[in-house]
Amino acid sequence: MVARGGPQCGEVNRRLAMLAAAGLLSSACFGKFALGVTQTIEPTPILPGASVKQEVNVDADGLLGTAVKQAMTDAAAKAQKQPESGTQWQIRDNSDGAAVHLRMFRSVSLNEAQTAVPQSSTGGFDVGTISIHADDWLVARRYAVRVVVSPSAPTGPTGTPTANDAASQQLAQAILAGITYDYYMSLPGVVTATNGLPGDQSRLVWHLDLTSGTERILTAESIYPDVPRLILLLVIIALIVVGMIVLRSRRSRAGEVEPPAAQPPLFQA
Repeated sequence: MVARGGPQCGEVNRRLAMLAAAGLLSSACFGKFALGVTQTIEPTPILPGASVKQEVNVDADGLLGTAVKQAMTDAAAKAQKQPESGTQWQIRDNSDGAAVHLRMFRSVSLNEAQTAVPQSSTGGFDVGTISIHADDWLVARRYAVRVVVSPSAPTGPTGTPTANDAASQQLAQAILAGITYDYYMSLPGVVTATNGLPGDQSRLVWHLDLTSGTERILTAESIYPDVPRLILLLVIIALIVVGMIVLRSRRSRAGEVEPPAAQPPLFQA
């Protein structure tokens, strides 16, 4: 009895072997790469408005980490020589030898946070375009956040294969599959709706897939009870009540009729 599907099984095994070899080769040559983007909304105490803390963290090694580090460093140096409008990014380099640890951060207003970040300043990654709608209800605030992210590969280092044949495409896919891209969002108050997952430090998290090539829409909403405003409002009400009581007390005292003074007798004995 002849086994069926022999050639097909051989082809499948050959492709699996190629994928495994591509994964090992990409890991050995290009190293690991982890990208984390965090958007944190912080309401302004008592006064209207809010600020957004934006942070990009890169943990990598190998050729890919070196290339992205070089791209981010060059972008920061260029921004210092030719300052652009808006708040500049600050970079902290805690790299140790071949291990790359970069932190890029800044704090901006709601309006500036909604300006697209050039990919050249992040090593070729899209950190998303954020849209924030804020409602102010005096003792509470509502925030609705929408982020559009188009996952893309970083600027490739020298030696990165071009996808011009099947083997190169498989290797490129293996490189992208080895990159982890986590998007974090921290909203004030109680989260009422989201398509993300609960993460650490009361943050929401989305795990993005660079191999998909399709954009992702991240959404979240929250209600923030404005405790400082509530306390201030209660203090103002208490002061008004005390003032009214004092004023009424003074008026009542002024309105009291003093008893007439004793008159001396008309005839004295």
